[in-house]
Amino acid sequence: MNKERSRPGFLGNLEEIAAGLGLVVVVILTLYNIFNRYVLERSAVWAPELAGFVFTWVVFIGASAAWKRKMHIGIDVAIRYLGLRAKAAVGLLVDIVLLAFLAYATYLAIEITISSHTRLSPVMRIPFSYIYASATLSFGLMLCRQCMTLARALRRPAISPEP
Repeated sequence: MNKERSRPGFLGNLEEIAAGLGLVVVVILTLYNIFNRYVLERSAVWAPELAGFVFTWVVFIGASAAWKRKMHIGIDVAIRYLGLRAKAAVGLLVDIVLLAFLAYATYLAIEITISSHTRLSPVMRIPFSYIYASATLSFGLMLCRQCMTLARALRRPAISPEP
């Protein structure tokens, strides 16, 4: 019996919804600043800075959503020509390397988030740690998903020898 696990509606798509709403906010902020600059002839100096901060969150949350849906780029030209056992071994090795990379990236993101709390943005005076927290959250989510991927790969039955 083939059971497909379905993602719950809102929670299963939370990253996509957050990134989509973030893009809407970026567009609104940009249009607001364009209106202020060219119609009212005065600029809202905080709008581009806030749009940049929101866009940073959109990029990192979008990267996490892409990871969830396995939409990141992969190079599988050489893998196509391998046998089943070799494909499984290379796949496991790739999963381990990705886990190590994401663990290190998460660690670095945490470090920069903590260390940048005293650095304030030029206009809005927001600590940069709030912006860098997007990378921490994104890499953390990708790391959790990679742990689940590796756990599933290790639970798979061993591939029988090739004839």
